[in-house]
Amino acid sequence: MNIILCGLPMSGKTTIGKLLADKLKWHFADTDRLIENGYAAKTGKELSCRQIFVEEGDLFFRQLEKQQIASLKGLSGNIIAVGGGSLCNEENIRMLQLAGDLVYLKAPVKKLWERIQWRGVPAYLDPRDPEKAFLELAEKRMPLYEAAAKHIVETDGLSEEGVVATICLWKNKIVPVPVPETTSDLLNAKAQRRKE
Repeated sequence: MNIILCGLPMSGKTTIGKLLADKLKWHFADTDRLIENGYAAKTGKELSCRQIFVEEGDLFFRQLEKQQIASLKGLSGNIIAVGGGSLCNEENIRMLQLAGDLVYLKAPVKKLWERIQWRGVPAYLDPRDPEKAFLELAEKRMPLYEAAAKHIVETDGLSEEGVVATICLWKNKIVPVPVPETTSDLLNAKAQRRKE
């Protein structure tokens, strides 16, 4: 079993993932780092995910991302942080749900935008109006995260340790969830769980 952290950029997936791995004595992996390492091994160029995206384009980057997600099959005892766009692909969602329990780190979009400005605006946001582009991206992705995730952690108001403690409480209450076939099935499945 693995615990897989998903969420918008700057939602704390890597930070929480490392703390959680340390707490559980599990291995931590970040698919962005796996992508960078795989790219460096193939090309001899050590670039960040942002640089790979700019240099090679979205299609190439998403293919690398899918390959790294596929490589998670059969692994166990890992905390895995996945890139913000990973769940925009239905095949990625299916592979991730089979690989472990998806936990969505949900944070206020405005706070995430403030963090992004501090770190630097990523290449995939329209430079003419990056804030608008980020808000549109969040509006598109958040329903996918909510539908795909087994657990949702509302991180606003929680310390990093509080988020870790919340996930640790769930760790011993793992209930298998059927893997939906399509994004619409994902949304329907989530709606059904809320009714229950």
